[in-house]
Amino acid sequence: MLRVLALLLQLLPLPVLAPQPKAQDVSLGVDWLTRYGYLPPPHPAQAQLQNPAKLRDAIKVMQRFAGLPESGLLDPATMATMHKPRCSLPDVLGVAGLVRRRRYALSGSVWKKRTLTWRVQSFPQSSALSEQTVRTLMHHALTAWGIESGLKFQEVDSQSPTEPDILIDFARAYHKDSYPFDGQGGTLAHAFFPGEASISGDTHFDDEEIWTFGSKDSEGTDLFAVAVHEFGHALGLGHSSAPNSIMRPFYQGPVDHPTKYRLSQDDREGLQQLYGKVSQTPNDEPTGKPLAPPPLPPALPPALPPDRPSFPVPDRCDGNFDAIANIRGETFFFKGPWFWRLQPSGQLVSPRPAQLHRFWEGLPSQVKAIQAAYARHRDGRILLFSGPQFWVFQDRQLERAARPLEELGLPPGEEVDAVFSWPLNGKTYLVRGQFYWRYDEAAERPDPGYPRDLSLWEGAPHSPDDVTVSNTGDTYFFKGTYYWRFPKGSVKAEPDSPKPMGPQWLDCPAPSAGPPSPTLPKATLKPGTCNCQCEINHASGLPLVPLLPPLLLSLLPLLVEDVTFC
Repeated sequence: MLRVLALLLQLLPLPVLAPQPKAQDVSLGVDWLTRYGYLPPPHPAQAQLQNPAKLRDAIKVMQRFAGLPESGLLDPATMATMHKPRCSLPDVLGVAGLVRRRRYALSGSVWKKRTLTWRVQSFPQSSALSEQTVRTLMHHALTAWGIESGLKFQEVDSQSPTEPDILIDFARAYHKDSYPFDGQGGTLAHAFFPGEASISGDTHFDDEEIWTFGSKDSEGTDLFAVAVHEFGHALGLGHSSAPNSIMRPFYQGPVDHPTKYRLSQDDREGLQQLYGKVSQTPNDEPTGKPLAPPPLPPALPPALPPDRPSFPVPDRCDGNFDAIANIRGETFFFKGPWFWRLQPSGQLVSPRPAQLHRFWEGLPSQVKAIQAAYARHRDGRILLFSGPQFWVFQDRQLERAARPLEELGLPPGEEVDAVFSWPLNGKTYLVRGQFYWRYDEAAERPDPGYPRDLSLWEGAPHSPDDVTVSNTGDTYFFKGTYYWRFPKGSVKAEPDSPKPMGPQWLDCPAPSAGPPSPTLPKATLKPGTCNCQCEINHASGLPLVPLLPPLLLSLLPLLVEDVTFC
């Protein structure tokens, strides 16, 4: 058998390619490493790819910082860490790849006075926490730093003649600084280092997070833990790689009760290097009258029920989504002006949906629903489809205004049910009803010979809600509350398809109703036409080998790297 396979390989001399990371993973990784200081920003006058060696070194520094094995690869553990909720500020200050003598980083700036004033300018709108509770949590979060350094913090009211040193805001999306928020999950908060600028010391929290205190971690984000972290930045500390440090960049969940919490040794050493253990200068009195901190409530405030937000939204467990897409490793579920995000770990970012237009900046307000979406294989751009048009986004920012679907090969005025990029051949598939079209991303033109019958994907449902490809390369068709799985490289659904999507994808019970009506009938090909299997290698220009025995021909897809189906 080995001799036969060797003969087959001689007939088809193809190079053996090493596994390569997905384009969307590389794009996400480079963006993430640049955003958080591990890679320098790209030169504005150059459009060049990142140097592979420098990228590998940056990944290793990130992995060392996060406590991961230093493989230098964008492996699943590294990608999962990049998707964790975290602080907006960079981990590496100054030159990317900086090797620190200490596990904590210092910004190089400190407050020149020993008494700092603060005020909460705006309060969270999506939380059950009262204003009194928020103020009290801020007081205790600042006190945690003060008792280790001799710094004093005094709350002042809005009548103070001067702006407080630390102004606290709960804001959404773009809020007039360089760190726009991104809705639930993702970035949680940020603070600005000490200095003479008006924004120095100011601390911002994402108002779209569900801020909690004393609740289960699954019900929201603990405000006290995040506030302690951000006030560390406001005093001059950068991020730390120490396992127990509150200054680790990734959200670690709730900490001890605010009245009992003490900083870790790593955090104390960083703070005391900046300010010493005791006051070295006379205390500066605040210009405004300080406020007495209110006590913590005797009973913990209730968190908002996870599936009953304060305004009406659709129930994710009902299925029937408008669009489902794998975007940079996360699965997005769109329904009307809302969407849910599923992390690579399989956990929902939040059981509550995010608002479409708050996240996708520049999407026209008249767009009420997204019918399909996908991340473009060649450059990581994200395409959103609605009606006979689509929009191109770079990250969350609109890059290209509405374009007609005719550019992708569909008839004028046509709409789509589903769009997905198949990694096996890099082609983009656009589905409408029982037909589909194919677009060549590399050539930037539609492939000839389309549309074709969707039943060439054996077992696929008619008019799917959407189709997406998982991080492991499997293709999933969704319709109603069910999904059909096509193993990596296969155009035939698994025998046990369809399955209910709720338990696996959405933390929902299985539906009471059975699966939808039978799927598409098998397509009948006209004489001289080509089915999926006979299209092997058409894109690469390799000839078919009709004289090979059927057994060897059946092995061909397993041996050929550059394969094109359907």
